[in-house]
Amino acid sequence: MGSERRKTTELVTIRVTPDDHARIVEAGAAHGLGPSSFARVAVCQAVGLAAPDVRRKPDPKQRDLARILGELGRIGSNVNQVARVANATGDVASLVAVDALRDQLEELTRAVLELR
Repeated sequence: MGSERRKTTELVTIRVTPDDHARIVEAGAAHGLGPSSFARVAVCQAVGLAAPDVRRKPDPKQRDLARILGELGRIGSNVNQVARVANATGDVASLVAVDALRDQLEELTRAVLELR
């Protein structure tokens, strides 16, 4: 039966001044879009077409926060492995250090989550 989605196979090229380009890039960024996606949406709306589905650019801050949270999770896993060994060997000094590390990791994780 085929896809219901419209195939976008045609290319439209426009030339703009450096100032216009900067304004298009800025306006697109304000909507989470690159300049081409922003221009496509604007043109489609101007000629009465339904706004196309476009992929939003990932927010760099959110991407960085996700990466940091992932790293904190991996560090937490390593701390848990050290805790298992310390528990198995009865190394009290290591257990105290592990508890302190866990507290610091929880504090860092809370701080990163507050940045969202």
